[in-house]
Amino acid sequence: MNRNRKYSNGTITVVWQPAECIHAGVCFSSLRKVFDPIKRPWVNIQGASTEEIIDVVERCPTRALTFFWDDPAKATADKAHSPKIFDIKELPGLFPDPTAEELAAKAAEADGTAPSAKITFRQGGPLVVEGHFNIIGEDGKTIQSKLKMASLCRCGLSDNQPFCDGAHFKAGFRK
Repeated sequence: MNRNRKYSNGTITVVWQPAECIHAGVCFSSLRKVFDPIKRPWVNIQGASTEEIIDVVERCPTRALTFFWDDPAKATADKAHSPKIFDIKELPGLFPDPTAEELAAKAAEADGTAPSAKITFRQGGPLVVEGHFNIIGEDGKTIQSKLKMASLCRCGLSDNQPFCDGAHFKAGFRK
């Protein structure tokens, strides 16, 4: 799913491209009331003036944060040619139309029917799945439904597949 994001305050639109981000921290250490990685969404474009936001975007060491003027005629003279101006001709490539699968997932999420789960990788151990989910076998039949937590075998040695039974300990599985 496309992770690029746009945030507009009516004067500018900030474009965030997470694939470009090196997590230098200039944004949130300089203007936490706008850029707060703990919150969702992490950008509160209403949190500061346009000038303050542009200043921080211009200090981003990559092109992870850029901006464009919502109305180019209202661009301030000193920022009209900023090196961080995003070329709006690139918007369709950066924000392609969602696929049918993405639209269905978004609709399921909106109406509360989408399963949600967190998967934690454990070095040398199982995958731990937490949330609300079902486990479906290769034949399409439900193995377990309405689960809230499961430990799934990664070593292939469990006698209770797909669930972990601790066999990885005896076998010395460490990957």
